[in-house]
Amino acid sequence: MPYSSDRLLRLVQDEHTGEVIDLETQLGAQALRGADRAFEELIRRVLTAWTNAFGGPNRPAITGDALRRIIAAARSGARLLLDGLADRAPAALTGGLGPALAMGVRQGSEFVRAASGRRRREPKVPAISQVLKDEAARIRDMVVERRDRALHLLHPDRVTRWSHLLAGLGAARAALPAIRARIAWVINTAIHEGLDAVVRATAPLRLWVAEADACVRCLAYTGRVVKAEEPFPGGLSWDPRQRHIGADPVEGPPLHPHCRCRAVPWNNAWTTSGIPFPEALRREAERAIGYGRARPSESTAARVRAARELLRTVDDLLPAVETTARTAIRNGRFPAAA
Repeated sequence: MPYSSDRLLRLVQDEHTGEVIDLETQLGAQALRGADRAFEELIRRVLTAWTNAFGGPNRPAITGDALRRIIAAARSGARLLLDGLADRAPAALTGGLGPALAMGVRQGSEFVRAASGRRRREPKVPAISQVLKDEAARIRDMVVERRDRALHLLHPDRVTRWSHLLAGLGAARAALPAIRARIAWVINTAIHEGLDAVVRATAPLRLWVAEADACVRCLAYTGRVVKAEEPFPGGLSWDPRQRHIGADPVEGPPLHPHCRCRAVPWNNAWTTSGIPFPEALRREAERAIGYGRARPSESTAARVRAARELLRTVDDLLPAVETTARTAIRNGRFPAAA
């Protein structure tokens, strides 16, 4: 028996997405290897040296050997940490490509069995493409670029206050979330190459499934069905002001950094109990927009604009969804508990 729409949603959003996050976390730990703590320690040591030399972070520096030594220590520490990351991150990410492709094939096959109610032979895991290898290798250039930017800010001619030092060290430390974001992007791209192998072997269509806390752009795609060989339309968003972003056709997820949406195999002949799965996805997206379930990175204004668009274009909303959306538009914000 095929799964219900609710069970299919839990399979993709909870079980499969959880496995992806675990792989991202594992690769991030391999690449960073304690770099967060190392940067904290570097900043603490440099601040202690500044305080001992000049009396505190609010006191300006005095030109001389002490300042030169502090700047040199900051530059040396930042360079050492980022050079290590530039060496480790590409290897860690490249090593994760094979497991990500295999995960995509396995998860796609599990979804087909769950949606169709029939067991099928799992297709062969595709070879790692040169495109994926190149994407993984580019993480080194990204780290080197951020290293050079940090060293520029930490040049002796530019540092006369603690805030200048902190800006340079902060620019160096910003490489860490950038590495995590790059790992997430490449790994999810690899997973979708595995999913596409399942699509080619088993289904005529692809169905976009947004993650549980998706942004207003991804929520505009969820429930969309396209032919297996065709892209999704570009420029979709529940927020009209974001429709200029990515106007070209979209091959599939990931749509943006840290996007964990999925384009799963689909066949309209597959039936689920209750509401059809694509329609269930669209309804779930409407509830998310109407209730203002925003990511921390999304502005309240974007979600309110999305709610206004929802009311303008959908005329059969659940009463609670419609009421919450109208109240949010009137107040300019959603309830804290929404």
